Amino acid sequence: MVIVDLSHPVTTGMPVYPGDPSVVISPALTVGADGVAVARLDMGTHTGTHLDAPAHSIDGGRTVDEISLELLVGPARVLRVGPSTAAAGESITLDRLAAAIPDHLPPIVCVATGWDVHFGGPAAEAHPSISLELARVLWERGARVLGIDCFSPDPTSGDDAAAGMPVHEFWLGGDGVIIENLARLTSLPEVVEMSLLPLHLAQGDGSPIRAVAFVE
Repeated sequence: MVIVDLSHPVTTGMPVYPGDPSVVISPALTVGADGVAVARLDMGTHTGTHLDAPAHSIDGGRTVDEISLELLVGPARVLRVGPSTAAAGESITLDRLAAAIPDHLPPIVCVATGWDVHFGGPAAEAHPSISLELARVLWERGARVLGIDCFSPDPTSGDDAAAGMPVHEFWLGGDGVIIENLARLTSLPEVVEMSLLPLHLAQGDGSPIRAVAFVE
């Protein structure tokens, strides 16, 4: 079995969603001065590869510590965009997927756009997004954890961003979970086991995660 790391490393100054806290990792204690090394972390709950709990955008929604861990570990379906790669600012619809969606989906479904290659680059915020129509189909067929390899399933920049976050409102409003900034989804088979575990943050609206896939 091969373990594939689906997470971006957390580093000082790494890219964050516009308006989110910047990331600073600095020494609090050092081996030379204190006998042990301890770093201080200053960052937002939606840093890097992370989980959005319903509380992220839904008043009174479930928080990170209220999400069942069983929902975040298990079989996943990876849906690829095709035959051509996703374009900047594109809204991915049902007919843009490389293969038909099964009638019954596992709880974890990830849309592989390939945009993770732009993470940290100038094109990162011009990522493709998921259409509300596609999100509704995925939900109706059983998905409850929606993953994507860019900043958001909703547009981050451009005219469409002014329309708000309809996929967030629909998915988190239904008590689902969103995983953002995944990496290397395009390297995975269509059916794979995943672990998407957050920090145990009491009343958290989101959390960085160490996302991994287990490939036979």
